[in-house]
Amino acid sequence: MTNPASVHDAGPVLRCLSLGAGVQSSAVLLLACEGVIPRFDVALFADTGWEPRAVYANLARLRAHAAKFGIPVRTVSAGNIRDDALDPAHRFVSMPLHVLNPDGSRGLARRQCTSEYKISPLKKTARELLGYPHPRRVPRGVYVEQAIGISTDEFTRAKDSGVRYLRNVFPLIDLGWDRTRCADYLAERGFGETVKSACVGCLMWNLSWLGCQFMITVQWERYPLVDQHPEGRRWLQFTANIGRAWNTVDAYGRAVDDHLAFCLTIGTSPEAARPDVVAAWIGDMHQRPNRNGGVGLANSTIQVRIIGVRSFYDFLVEEGIRERNPVRRGQSSRRGGQARQGLVRRVEKAPWIPNDHAWDRILRACEHEPVRNRLMVTFAYDGALRREELVSLEPGDLEPAWSLIHLRAETTKSKRAREVSFGTTSAQLLVAYLRQRGELFGRVDSGLFLSESRRNRGEPLGRSSWSKIVTGVAKRAEVPQLSTHTFRHLRLTDLARAGWSIDEIAQYAGHRDLSTTLKYIHLSGRELAAKLHKATRSLQADRERRLAALVEAW
Repeated sequence: MTNPASVHDAGPVLRCLSLGAGVQSSAVLLLACEGVIPRFDVALFADTGWEPRAVYANLARLRAHAAKFGIPVRTVSAGNIRDDALDPAHRFVSMPLHVLNPDGSRGLARRQCTSEYKISPLKKTARELLGYPHPRRVPRGVYVEQAIGISTDEFTRAKDSGVRYLRNVFPLIDLGWDRTRCADYLAERGFGETVKSACVGCLMWNLSWLGCQFMITVQWERYPLVDQHPEGRRWLQFTANIGRAWNTVDAYGRAVDDHLAFCLTIGTSPEAARPDVVAAWIGDMHQRPNRNGGVGLANSTIQVRIIGVRSFYDFLVEEGIRERNPVRRGQSSRRGGQARQGLVRRVEKAPWIPNDHAWDRILRACEHEPVRNRLMVTFAYDGALRREELVSLEPGDLEPAWSLIHLRAETTKSKRAREVSFGTTSAQLLVAYLRQRGELFGRVDSGLFLSESRRNRGEPLGRSSWSKIVTGVAKRAEVPQLSTHTFRHLRLTDLARAGWSIDEIAQYAGHRDLSTTLKYIHLSGRELAAKLHKATRSLQADRERRLAALVEAW
């Protein structure tokens, strides 16, 4: 233990900061510069030798800024992680790289890079700063206080150092700051471009975040014609690189792949296609057999494909390959202009909301599900969570004491962090599930909902798995309309029925556009009921007066 009760604590000999040059640790350094927290004697940047260029640029800015306040920023290193990974004489590759096993199955390389290239050099430097380099023994009660930039939304990462001479403290947790608060603080002080700090190797292979000098992996086998078309490939790669959601990239890729197939059929190319070619392609989609045995693709499918192909032609125009975009845009009249219909009239269907009878059948069907699935159902309803938001939850996103779920910006559709709440039933199921999760998998810091299958045991549950769970519930409940989004629709409609304002519902749902939120007001029937009551109040009084004659006659 690092805090033996038998030794009087005379305080730290030195105070240092473990500086990763990312959002949280940068915020901690600036807080110390401003005197909000105690000043550091030194800030230590553990360099893997393979950090993104943006991180090194931010480090240089931080070093210059901290020097003005008398805080030196030192770089320490245990070597170059990239060179070591490529060196056959090195003991093993310690990065979590996705690999192909000898039997052809997929695997993950052993992950020890944080310990080897971050923690170890920091511990070594701490001993040297105290004047007791290895193998000299550090006396009891002599220690360095090391501040680490872990915020409240990742409090599960806050751990002890494991050695007596180094004691970890977490200023952001003490201040109650989350990552969003840190980012806002940095922006206010001119450090708004601070990026996430992580080794390029981890970023490249695990795709958690990428610097602009690298490309997001696109599943080109899903779009063979786009892959073969040079400009199509450049466009889809560009779309992925700028941070579009995977679902968006996939939908756009399939849309342009379909359009290229049609162009080949009629003997033209996107570079030469005229508006009548686009119209013919749309007509073809209206006439194709669909998987339900009918004719024509769904209106929503056609709309998405038009949007994707329009984006592709916009790219060709920007690149100077075409002069004009052949895919005409619609125009709203909201700003005083004349409305113009788009190529295909949009069919606005209200989302299906289960009535009480259907909802009871759904809940009865859920009673036979494992505790994990029941918790996912209650969380999906309580928090009005989208599929991606639900399966991306991590234990650190939960604040059980206040029944809150903190949704990280990167997991939401609008890329805005928000908080939602959960109820008593969810709280009880959460306790039961966490107990079961610990028994099955031990301490796992990754996704909250883990797979129990033999193939992906212990891995975070994916979107398709959640969809399959809901499909199974729908079949048993005999409610085919049930989807993963139904729980969200029902929750937002219930909030409207409860009298929440449109702004409150939009904030809870994470909507950017209030017009999206309005449909839940309409679905709730709240405005309709109020108008009907107002309109018929005088009429009802007259009817009652006339009917009173029947009482008098009696």
